[in-house]
Amino acid sequence: MKGPRIRGLIIRIVALVVVGIAIVVTSESDAARYSYDSTVIPENSIPKLDRQTYIFLTEYGKQLQDLSYTYGVDWRLALAVLRQESAFNPEATSYKGAEGFMQLMPETGLWLASLHNVEDISSPVANIQLGVIHLRDMLRDFPEAEGENRLELAVAAYNSGLSRVQDAQAVAEFLGDNPNTWPSVKSALPLLSKRFAPLQKHIWRTGRPTSGYFGGYDQTLVYVENVMHYYNIYQNVLHR
Repeated sequence: MKGPRIRGLIIRIVALVVVGIAIVVTSESDAARYSYDSTVIPENSIPKLDRQTYIFLTEYGKQLQDLSYTYGVDWRLALAVLRQESAFNPEATSYKGAEGFMQLMPETGLWLASLHNVEDISSPVANIQLGVIHLRDMLRDFPEAEGENRLELAVAAYNSGLSRVQDAQAVAEFLGDNPNTWPSVKSALPLLSKRFAPLQKHIWRTGRPTSGYFGGYDQTLVYVENVMHYYNIYQNVLHR
């Protein structure tokens, strides 16, 4: 009877060892696939790459990186925008009609596609391409902004529209603030709502912002905060 008992004990020990190895490998985090310099940043200080991001990068990571490189955009910023826009769902559609990974409005997608000879705009990769181009264009529209301010202004414009951010810049400048910093524009965005019409009459001849009153500023503020949060995580976890 000792023989079977010993064999059973050995089998249990081997099984426990195998399970232990599997747990260690799994707990390394998905970030191990996208290595970082652990001599600069200790591993335990880096957030793990979440499963949604990992799955998206497994299927579309190479395309996103190549397209971002082509158009001069940090692919990790594009990834953060994509995550906030669609939560990595290629079939996502907003109540306003924005579509795909990068949640482009149909007219914006068609316009960009015509400029860049993109034929099948319904494909997920084409949606990523046009979204990266759109983000690149937003970044170019704030040449006077520096560093993170430029990124935040571009991200705000991606969400609310360029003219909205430019209206907020006009308010910031009127108030004596620097229109090329995100904190100044962030403070000015709420002043585009209708209840600040008395102020707006001193800025625009029409008495209202160029793009009309803006009541959705809360959404834009949260949007920028979320995108930059994801971007900071991706900067720590993913190589450029």
